[in-house]
Amino acid sequence: MKVGIGILLLFFVASLQAQNITGVITNNKKQPIDGATIVLQTTDSTYINASISNVDGTFVLDSQPEEYRLIVQHLLYKTKEITGKGRDVGVIRLDPQDYALDEIVVKAERPFVKVEDGRLGYDLSVLAGDGVVNNAYEALAKLPGVKESKGVLTLAGTGNLTVVLNGKPTTMEAGQLETLLRNTPLDRVEKAEVMYSAPPEYHVRGAVINIVLKRSHDYSFQGEVNADYTNQYFNSGGANGNFRLSTPKMAFDVMYGANDVKKMEYMDLYSRHTLKNQVYDIRQNEQLRMKYWNHNFRTVFEYNLNDKDNLNLAYTGSFTPDQHSNSLTSGNYQASNVDKYVETRMHNVTLQYHSGSGFDVGGDYTRYTSDNNQTLSADYTEGGQSCFSIIGGQKIDRYSIYADRKRSLGKEWNLSYGMSYRFAKDRDFQTYDKVVGDIQTENTDSRLHEHTANVYVSLSKNYATGTSVSVSATGEYYTIGSYRKWAVYPQASLTYVKSPEHLFQFSLSTDKTYPGYWDMQSSVSHLNGYTELWGTPGLKPSTTYNLNGNYIWKQKYIFGLFFMHTSDFFVQTGYQSTDRLALIYKNTNWNYMQMWGANVILPFKVGNWLDSRLTLIGMQVRQCCDDFFDIPFNRKKWMFNGSLDNTFKVSKNLALELIGSLQTPMIQGTFDIETVYNLTAGIKWGFANDRISLSARCSDLFNSGMPNLKVRFKGQHLDMNNGFYSRAFTLLFNYRFGGYKKKEVRKIDTSRFGH
Repeated sequence: MKVGIGILLLFFVASLQAQNITGVITNNKKQPIDGATIVLQTTDSTYINASISNVDGTFVLDSQPEEYRLIVQHLLYKTKEITGKGRDVGVIRLDPQDYALDEIVVKAERPFVKVEDGRLGYDLSVLAGDGVVNNAYEALAKLPGVKESKGVLTLAGTGNLTVVLNGKPTTMEAGQLETLLRNTPLDRVEKAEVMYSAPPEYHVRGAVINIVLKRSHDYSFQGEVNADYTNQYFNSGGANGNFRLSTPKMAFDVMYGANDVKKMEYMDLYSRHTLKNQVYDIRQNEQLRMKYWNHNFRTVFEYNLNDKDNLNLAYTGSFTPDQHSNSLTSGNYQASNVDKYVETRMHNVTLQYHSGSGFDVGGDYTRYTSDNNQTLSADYTEGGQSCFSIIGGQKIDRYSIYADRKRSLGKEWNLSYGMSYRFAKDRDFQTYDKVVGDIQTENTDSRLHEHTANVYVSLSKNYATGTSVSVSATGEYYTIGSYRKWAVYPQASLTYVKSPEHLFQFSLSTDKTYPGYWDMQSSVSHLNGYTELWGTPGLKPSTTYNLNGNYIWKQKYIFGLFFMHTSDFFVQTGYQSTDRLALIYKNTNWNYMQMWGANVILPFKVGNWLDSRLTLIGMQVRQCCDDFFDIPFNRKKWMFNGSLDNTFKVSKNLALELIGSLQTPMIQGTFDIETVYNLTAGIKWGFANDRISLSARCSDLFNSGMPNLKVRFKGQHLDMNNGFYSRAFTLLFNYRFGGYKKKEVRKIDTSRFGH
């Protein structure tokens, strides 16, 4: 404990030694000025450094000579020069520039992407344009190279993609993050930053999208309410409200959403199952219905100690009080019925302190509980019967802390270092009762303790031309159960700006993916009388190495190359048992999974009525596993993916959207994934000074977005048709009041929770 306190004190003392110059740029109406250039010189006019003011008018210069001169420039304001001493220059007010232009029209196009300190920065409001975009999540799906599927965002040429808020990771899983981002208005987001190799101070590895939120500096009460209706076999919908009260010193956010969720999934299965030299033709169709109410609540309190230092306290809760799912299977081998009832509760409390001097510290606590019971009954055509009931649950307590420090070394060099620690305590249990028939069951009651400790150091340099370079190393000690691992994760990135029209970016990243807690149990779950889901004791985390290179032409067109190698890759794959008639799904560590290829992103416009973006990706995938039951595999496949995103501007307040995508056949272990294509159309109408909007969207018009799967490998023969009920029609009504600028919300990571 003394060592931990000493480390925190070291960070605090170091923060007092920063030698930065800070200030605020405003106009004569005391409104902040974004994008002003601040040049730092010595009193004899020798150049030292330069900076750009943020959206709130603030700026930071890394060097502080004893006496200095500042030159502040902006296209719309008169240039101003001041001399000063000390760290804080206070408020610098600029006078507007007068232009007298006769019969001159200036036309310009805003840059599609900006490169800032090695990060690709996008203005989401510009990127979304007049398209059918209603919230921050839908805008993220418009980022170049980003693809959204069932609430999961991916970035072309990378492995896992992590979304962080204001430069710090969330402890939210993808589904919760999607819900909260869908309730975040687009005008609350200042920008989105894409990084193919995140610096270690983000406390995540690999590809990252950092959402930077706007901060309020005035007195206001703002809000937004919306309601939506969705038809996807069932009728469902929800309502959400977001409110923000702010002053120059503090802000208070409240968000509540209630969603009535109804889902229907349908699958045809044909299995030629070989058992003891005899082939059994098994045909069945499965209908899975799921219904529940989901409640999400979040409240955030922000306190600005000054223009640079702030404190953030947040509570997030998610509750599903009565989730019911029913699986009804019929066929020539068996007919079964499965009923499952689940209740989940999640509480998270987060405290963060950010210092303008480069010192950040924070921590959070998450409590997750899940209680479930399940019954299964199966009647076999040969006359047998199986049935059972299950009572199970999961309880997780997770704690995490971090501390970061960034210092200027002079001559544009920066040193960053920090640490993080996470502890999780998990208990899973599952008890069978009323077991009838020849069916494999196993009671489980396990307790896992997980420890993750990280220490990192990073060195970076930013040149006045825009070129930047950074290198870092993170040492990690990880343990869960009897598994222990020491590892070092290197990271490097280089951005070379030859000119504003020619930018080159290269990055190396390493990442680790941990399996879910339930996946590591020795349990067996029965999806029906034929299909089983097995846990994998001893399942190891996977490690990914990623190389990316991008050329950005005219701040619009992106051409990229990538290579990714993942050792101990794991994914759930099907296997027809050679011991009995059972289809087994199980996570298995493969030797490796490898991808290499290229991607091209080409935005283009036609007049003022069409705004389009073409994305093309081509890659070779190779997958190898020497220990997959009794059928090891080593397979490779070329795959191509293309998408065209079109927005048609009909009038000032009316826009249409048409998005099409195509993916050629792919592989996953022993599975062959057939061609997938998707066509989505939408319309958005804004009125009442854009305070009210009404949008409609029909996604996957031809029910072709779910792939058919086949296995034809070493005696395994399986067909799965999932192409049913994927088409969805959504209608959304949105009302904003008070000039609302809602704060982005952060979700709790429960991706490894649940049965």
